[in-house]
Amino acid sequence: MKIFDFISSLFKDKEKVFYLGSTDILPPPLEKSMEEELVIKSNNGDMHARNKLIEHNLRLVVFLAKKYDNTMYDLEDLVSIGTIGLIKGVKTYKLDKNIKLATYASRCIDNEILMFLRKNKRRKVEISFEDSINLDQDGNELHLEDVLGTPDDIVEKEYESIVDKELLIKEIENLNKRDKEILTLRYGLYNQKEYTQKEVADMLGISQSYISRIEKKAIKRLKSLMKV
Repeated sequence: MKIFDFISSLFKDKEKVFYLGSTDILPPPLEKSMEEELVIKSNNGDMHARNKLIEHNLRLVVFLAKKYDNTMYDLEDLVSIGTIGLIKGVKTYKLDKNIKLATYASRCIDNEILMFLRKNKRRKVEISFEDSINLDQDGNELHLEDVLGTPDDIVEKEYESIVDKELLIKEIENLNKRDKEILTLRYGLYNQKEYTQKEVADMLGISQSYISRIEKKAIKRLKSLMKV
């Protein structure tokens, strides 16, 4: 059952479930004695009592969901996610926690919404980092990571120890001009000085992260050619 349908099922008059944006028509908070009685019953498996607790705390969900109305998600979506947190809160709440159910449930609601937002934000960032955003002056694809930069020496060090320089010189002719130039400068081929990724990036006028990506790709290609 969808969360919004579940919310609807809590009410006898389902026409009243158009509360988004307002808590006025939601059931009021319970009296302390009634709430404690329902908590005890809920902890003993009484689903009617549990649903009653959820129903009378739904205004918390709406109130807290409004804090995140500046996100890309509709209030209905946030209320649905927040209701999951409320359900978890009601299911795990015990009277011996020495805090009010509303306080405990509010934390669960907030946490559920925040986890949802963080999870989807990470997914969006991961996708956008892989996307090509433009071409450089040589027609090579630029990615977001090329603009933002990545940590130093992102290419694994084992590549440097695995690749024999003599074999590298032999196989380097199979690479394109850009890759060849980068590897020559990075590994000091043809008796030249070895340069760091940052130095090579400055010399060629491209980002260090771009050097890292090209180097990693080139070394993997060489490893395949040499069957290392």
